[in-house]
Amino acid sequence: MASDPIALESIKYLRSCHDFPLACVVSNPDKPKGRGKCVQPNPVSAWAISEGVELMRPEGSPGVEVSNALRAMGVDLIVVMAYGIMLGDNILNYGKYPCLNLHASILPELRGASPIESAIALGMRRTGVSLMKIVKKMDAGPVCAVKEVDIGERETSATLREKISRLSAELLREKLCDLLSSGLEFTSQDESRATYVRKLSKLDMRLDFNLSAREIDARIRAFGAGIFEYNGETVKVGESFFSDNSPRDAVPGTVLEASGKNGLVVACASGTAFFTKLQRPCAKMLPASEFFSARKFDIGYVIQSAELEPLLKRK
Repeated sequence: MASDPIALESIKYLRSCHDFPLACVVSNPDKPKGRGKCVQPNPVSAWAISEGVELMRPEGSPGVEVSNALRAMGVDLIVVMAYGIMLGDNILNYGKYPCLNLHASILPELRGASPIESAIALGMRRTGVSLMKIVKKMDAGPVCAVKEVDIGERETSATLREKISRLSAELLREKLCDLLSSGLEFTSQDESRATYVRKLSKLDMRLDFNLSAREIDARIRAFGAGIFEYNGETVKVGESFFSDNSPRDAVPGTVLEASGKNGLVVACASGTAFFTKLQRPCAKMLPASEFFSARKFDIGYVIQSAELEPLLKRK
């Protein structure tokens, strides 16, 4: 059960697995996408269709008709990754094997909807994927195995998702043999260490120069872009770098330089941000050398900072 392409490496492994060959894929219904709002399958559904794999796309939580169909196909084991739907007892208590979930963090840290992006944005140096038994509380089930991975200095959400996708398939390859031979041993999570990350929105790309330049750079790499307003116009940042050196007496958000050489240079609460790819509305993302050949920014202009919702919560 999956809807995000991060699950495809695990799905492909299961298709080749001798002990638990893939019987079917359960995903979300097709949704309108793009400017034309054409209804299209998500990447998981598209893969299943192209490969001729049995596919079900129920609205909301899979009902009894889905679990009955799975039994009719002879399904023994349900594996979930990035499905985005709360599951009922008909799935959680499906059969003799536990309903397994691959979650992209080292649980109990970063439970919730955006563990990969949040790990980068929060400046974490290490994350991973956890194989767990699903319970009715979000990502709170006991864990049987974890694989860890370093987060690189210039890591983006796209590159980290690729790492996590491969690790997830490796974890299944290692643990499904144990499931048949001796069963899986699960360990309860330490609830006192649990943290939660929320679903992200476009508002999270807005920039707050009251953060450090290091934090701003991390958020841009995590969310794929940053956004700020200059003289009433929205500008998108596609690439950034930072320096820990802080200009003297500069208000956070102050434009220090706008050139093809160093890009848009902005003072932060600590350190300095360098924006080297920028985009105006209805235009292409351009390197600073091209962007500033036709556009000028006033040195000393103070870009207003956005008020941001915290990424991390504890319960």
